[in-house]
Amino acid sequence: MSHFKLDTKHEDGRLLKAEDVTYAGWRCTPWYVLDTSNPEVQEHLTRVIKVMRDEWGVELFKLDANYWGTLKGRRSQTGITGVEAYRLGMEAIAKGAGDGLILGCNAPMWPSVGLVDAMRVSDDVERNETRFEQIAKETFYRSWQHRKLWQIDPDCATFVSLPNQATERQNYEFHRNVLLASGGLLLSGDPLPELTPFAKQTLSKLVLRHKHCQDAARFTALNLHHAFLPLTAHNDLHCLFNYQQPARGITLTAEQPVYWYDYWTGEKLAEEATPVIEVSLESGLSSRAIITSI
Repeated sequence: MSHFKLDTKHEDGRLLKAEDVTYAGWRCTPWYVLDTSNPEVQEHLTRVIKVMRDEWGVELFKLDANYWGTLKGRRSQTGITGVEAYRLGMEAIAKGAGDGLILGCNAPMWPSVGLVDAMRVSDDVERNETRFEQIAKETFYRSWQHRKLWQIDPDCATFVSLPNQATERQNYEFHRNVLLASGGLLLSGDPLPELTPFAKQTLSKLVLRHKHCQDAARFTALNLHHAFLPLTAHNDLHCLFNYQQPARGITLTAEQPVYWYDYWTGEKLAEEATPVIEVSLESGLSSRAIITSI
């Protein structure tokens, strides 16, 4: 399709390779940036996405590296900004997607408002404690966006170790509590035939949380230690987090005497209903999820 002049160019007319201005791409390089100010490009994008939606039955379009559409370069329309060109391209994609769900990933956030249904708000997930902690903070600091600008996406739920990517159970437990608190998209990133009992039980309880309430839990302070969510008319959820910190005790309170349980195991934490309870967090990267019942 090079004769359609679809690609963004350097000022001297050479096609703009991705590696000239940003990340080169995952495979089969070189990659080029489409000139979405060009009406032919817009028509092409609409046509391709429409075929995927109407003929292939695709319901979710995860659009990765979206920020490339805003990069500088010479476009067919003069005087147009990268953001304007990006929005033209996204409008063309949305037209083809129809009622399909659009997920922006590595996308410019404000330029995407109104053009995506969901937005990745964290880095790519990896099965290690450093990345789990990073994703937690990125997700929590952007949780105000959830169900206001779009559905937030904290990236995939991963609870099964792979031969080339593995970590300890405590880190997976931290990760599941991050997803429990965030309330964003729930997409499994594990090989489904290899799901362990731990992974299956975790996904089941996360689905149950989404069934009752899809809001994000709200943190009581910017240190991101304690998130609170009224889950149902009879149940409140408390999510507690340690970020490479010493072990500590936490006092949780309720407006009336309630029963306190571990969200994941169902273990009763106090024999009698009480408005106050003391719970502990282990040192390092650790977390707890506590639910009340009246």
